[in-house]
Amino acid sequence: MATRITIPTTNDLARLVVGELAPQELPSFDIVALPYVDNPRRAERRLRQDRDEPLGLGLGDAAALATPVITLVCGAVVTVLSEELARSVRSGTGKMIRRMIERVRGRSAQKPALLTRTWTPQELAEIRQVALDRALALGVERAKAEVLADTVVAKLALESQDDA
Repeated sequence: MATRITIPTTNDLARLVVGELAPQELPSFDIVALPYVDNPRRAERRLRQDRDEPLGLGLGDAAALATPVITLVCGAVVTVLSEELARSVRSGTGKMIRRMIERVRGRSAQKPALLTRTWTPQELAEIRQVALDRALALGVERAKAEVLADTVVAKLALESQDDA
C-alpha cells in the first residue's frame, strides 16, 4: 500500500519532528532553526567549526539542542522529496498535458493531480535512509539517528494523511 505525501517545507517538517522528539525546544524553534533553514551549508560549517573550538559556545550549546540537527536532516529529506517530485512531473508532463487537453475537450472528467504524489513503501524506505545517513554524517549516534529517521518518515506520512 502506498502513502500519499505532499512535500512540506524544511521549516514545517523540522517543527513537526522537534515537536515529537524535543517538544521543550518548540518555544525557541523559530530562532534556533532560522540559520539552518536560511543557509544550511553555512550554519552546518559554523556548527562543525564550533565543535573544534574547546571554549566555543557553538556546538556545546547546539549539541544540547536537537533543533539544529533535526533541521539539517529535514532539509536533506525535503531536498530529496523535491527532486523526486520534479523528476515525476518531468516524466509525467506529457501524460498530464494530454489529460488536461482531454478535460478541456470534455473527453475526461479526471483532474490531474498537482503537487502531490504517491510514495511506495520502497521510496519511503529510501527517504528514511536519506534521513539516517544525514543524521549519522552530522555525528548523531546510531540509535538516536534511527529514531530521528523513523520520526521524519512518520511525520511525512501523517501529514500526507491529513492532506488527503
